[in-house]
Amino acid sequence: MKLTHALVIVVVIIAAMIFVPILRRLLGLTIRLGIFFVGVAIAAAGVAMIMNNETIFERPGLAARVQRFVTMNSAAASASGSGSATCDMSQPPPASTPVAPKHGARRAQATEADTAQRVPPSNGPASLDDVYPELIRRSFPGISRQKLFDLSEQTVSSLGGWKIVKKDPGSYALDCIYTSRIFKWEDDVRISIEPSGEIDVCSRSGTARPDATTPLRYFPGDLGANVGHIKEFYETLEPKMDEVYKEEQDKENAKKPH
Repeated sequence: MKLTHALVIVVVIIAAMIFVPILRRLLGLTIRLGIFFVGVAIAAAGVAMIMNNETIFERPGLAARVQRFVTMNSAAASASGSGSATCDMSQPPPASTPVAPKHGARRAQATEADTAQRVPPSNGPASLDDVYPELIRRSFPGISRQKLFDLSEQTVSSLGGWKIVKKDPGSYALDCIYTSRIFKWEDDVRISIEPSGEIDVCSRSGTARPDATTPLRYFPGDLGANVGHIKEFYETLEPKMDEVYKEEQDKENAKKPH
């Protein structure tokens, strides 16, 4: 009986839309407005990802990136580059086991070839579906922790929109704020230098702060902003590290007998 009533209501509504001109025009207007707003939303999301230096077409693929960019508002570097890692600003920078530096050692490169080796063992290759190359933590063995801290500070100072709000030389950590160019939205970024030579970076949208009051706090995604911050920092830091390693290598070569 309920199904019959529902079918009758649907038929009446469809008939009204077909035979009543004003309702037909209203339906057409509603459909056009819906298409317009969907198009504007897609275009805005695309522009935002471009400005965040991110794309939906790189690994781990379009579906995984779209889902992440609209459902997560933080990102964190990790040994595996997992996209599910989150940034917890309420906790102090994590400690790591000290590793004795090797003189003249080369930095670890985050390449496609070694990505699989950095991913924790699993039951199959499905684990690679969560690997984001930008989020693989960079390691620079052989360089002192203080040197890495100084270079990280210099890198942040050279980036547009970035500002250091807290510097802790004791724990070798930098707390930063990134302010977007157009809407002036703020994101929190923490950079931690580990004794092992790893530089850990995590980023969280300002809308995810516990005291956030903006209506945007109800939108769970960041359109790739936080992954983009981590990517931007590493990409700007790495050329500086190449220069440091080159200087170290030149010193080594100068010591060798000719």
